[in-house]
Amino acid sequence: MRLAPRSPAVIGRPVDDPANWLPNNLAQDPRWRFELTNAEIDDLHTMAVRLGPRLGGDPNRLLDLTTSDFNLGRFGERLEQLRSELKDGFGVALIRGLPLDTLSRLEAATIYWAIGSHLGQARSNNPDGDMLGHVTDLGKSQDDPNSRGYQTRETMDYHCDQASIVGLLCVQEPKSGGLSKIASAVAVYNALLQRAPETVELLSRKFCWTKHGETDDGEQAYYESPVFSVLDDKLCVSFGPRHIIKGHDLPGAPALSSAQAEAIRITEELAEELHYSMQLQRGDMQFLNNFVVLHTRTAYIDWPEPGKQRLLWRLWLSAPDLRSPTDYVKQWDAGVSLSRTQPRIVL
Repeated sequence: MRLAPRSPAVIGRPVDDPANWLPNNLAQDPRWRFELTNAEIDDLHTMAVRLGPRLGGDPNRLLDLTTSDFNLGRFGERLEQLRSELKDGFGVALIRGLPLDTLSRLEAATIYWAIGSHLGQARSNNPDGDMLGHVTDLGKSQDDPNSRGYQTRETMDYHCDQASIVGLLCVQEPKSGGLSKIASAVAVYNALLQRAPETVELLSRKFCWTKHGETDDGEQAYYESPVFSVLDDKLCVSFGPRHIIKGHDLPGAPALSSAQAEAIRITEELAEELHYSMQLQRGDMQFLNNFVVLHTRTAYIDWPEPGKQRLLWRLWLSAPDLRSPTDYVKQWDAGVSLSRTQPRIVL
């Protein structure tokens, strides 16, 4: 466990934090990468097979199981190291080597769900209640105020997801593109202090964020949250340029000022400058601490054949002890949950 000493974070001052990393730090430090061993794969597969009769072929029965039902075997010890890396390290973890070619889709989902359950409590990704969100091209555009970037094949902006932890399991790779890019939100904050210090105080005020039309009747279409917050002496970041721009475009919301727009632009520019990139391979599981890591992906070209299209399974996990929740995360504490939402797992 990496519990590096740190001084209390204060807005307007440089922040000392283990999650303050640069690309070369990730490239040179192996502690955030976890290559599954044959023994660990055997134990995870054995767990999935043993749970098979309880599931009866229905992935929705995973919702009825608890963390104690998932015995990770020899991977359990390393998962504790992974969780420590998310909480007190870089805020990034990659599990590589899940052999999807030799697992059934339900077995793969069981293993992924089991690992997620040991990291946090799963939350719904959309109004339909999908607990394993499908990050895939649905033919939508980010220009649509009610669409989300993960439903397109377009380049996305640097952002944090709406939970403590976001997990992505690569089920199908695209034909080309779709590169995963991540940046330390702490490093971006510190760079802003040096390059454009006037933006830091501005980004510590509340912005309007769209709910993407995912609301019940009569519910306000946006909510408010700052980009930079200090909670329990730690920097906690919320960021999503399109999320914010669309929010300020909604009826009743104040217009985004030129100074606010410029602050967002500079923040994105620094994230791109400080990013680390990786190509998620089939069977990879990436987990990110949303309070300290920004992420995006490049545009991609998909396969024309049915069933080969790029697909990631997304987990939104609530982990209250990771860092204190920002207003952004509080808004989605129960996931995307409307009066009609019913939790489900679709594979």
